[in-house]
Amino acid sequence: MKRLVDGDRLWSSLMEMGQVGREGDGVNRLALNDANKQGRELFTGWLRDEGLEVRVDRIGNIFGVREGADQGEPPIVVGSHLDTVSEAGVFDGALGVLSGLEIVRLLNQDDVETRRGVAVAAFTNEEGARFQPDMMGSMVFTGQLDAETAWAASDDGGVTVKDELQRIGYLGEDEFNAGHYLELHVEQGPVLHSEGLEVGVVEGVQGMAWWDGEYKGEANHAGTTPLHLRRDALLAAADLCCRLREKAEELGHGSVVTMGRLHPKPDIRNVVPGGAFFTVDFRQYERALYEVGQRQVVKLIEETSERHGLERHLVQTVDAKPVRFDRGMVELVERKTKELGLSYNVMHSGAGHDAQFMSHVCPTAMIFVPSIGGRSHCPEERTLKADCVNGANVLLRCVLELSSGV
Repeated sequence: MKRLVDGDRLWSSLMEMGQVGREGDGVNRLALNDANKQGRELFTGWLRDEGLEVRVDRIGNIFGVREGADQGEPPIVVGSHLDTVSEAGVFDGALGVLSGLEIVRLLNQDDVETRRGVAVAAFTNEEGARFQPDMMGSMVFTGQLDAETAWAASDDGGVTVKDELQRIGYLGEDEFNAGHYLELHVEQGPVLHSEGLEVGVVEGVQGMAWWDGEYKGEANHAGTTPLHLRRDALLAAADLCCRLREKAEELGHGSVVTMGRLHPKPDIRNVVPGGAFFTVDFRQYERALYEVGQRQVVKLIEETSERHGLERHLVQTVDAKPVRFDRGMVELVERKTKELGLSYNVMHSGAGHDAQFMSHVCPTAMIFVPSIGGRSHCPEERTLKADCVNGANVLLRCVLELSSGV
């Protein structure tokens, strides 16, 4: 008889982790804050309860390793992240990590010896809400970002990643290799829920580019400075925001662009803003359009500053190319979904995930389960217990075939 996860145990773990960092209706486990430390301690305690070896690397990634019979082969890794945005929901990231934990619990409970080891991973700073770039832990792990650069990243208060890793006790030195990687995640979009589907078989992740920009003009009196003599940095940023939207519509094919942060300076009611800090987020799945879109975003930022007579400063902080996952791994997920009799769609991810970078070092695939109403990164994020269990069972079947050939 084919094994199935213990849905009640998985759900209980999710709900317990969901109370860590609880503030009002939402969860606040920003990367490396006190609540994130508490979540890490809860998770590593569970790993040790299962007799796993806990390893922590230089960027604070956590790996709980269950050895297989053949210790010469790198383990099958399942995981995601435990950090959140501010006022987050319960499921984003944690579902993938705790489903991996549930699989290990089941293997231990049934005394299953696998040929290859199985490891559960929790990557550092996937969200990028406090420190940039996002997906920092998986970028360092896969060599896409060096640890020293990641350590030097600071939050809005000037606190660095390395400072916080040391403070919370997760600046590790352990090394680890992955043989295959699987990540279960809530969709964070409306497709599966709106179409009444139970599983998303994820074939890739769209590219994501981020920029930090600043326009510099001249602060002046709001009442005495005529409109035609103003060098209004906020006006230019607002103009840019509208033009970026038009450009995304022009590019089409699912292109999206977002100005997520905009801070006028000096931010005073009766002063023409002399400065404006802003961020831009551009995403596209097709590689050629992704490259074209990046160039056009930069061109628009430059043209808008010139149109308004402003100085500019622009730094690109993220350039995560579009990814297509290993064909064999995608087919494995699809096959196991069919075996379980679950309805599904083959799709790509609009959000970035650690799997995006893990695919550079080992065969990788992702599994999505529905987000009710497509809501995520908010307290209203919801996924049904049955959908969480379905996704975990697909994950389990994939792990068993990869680790033992069954």
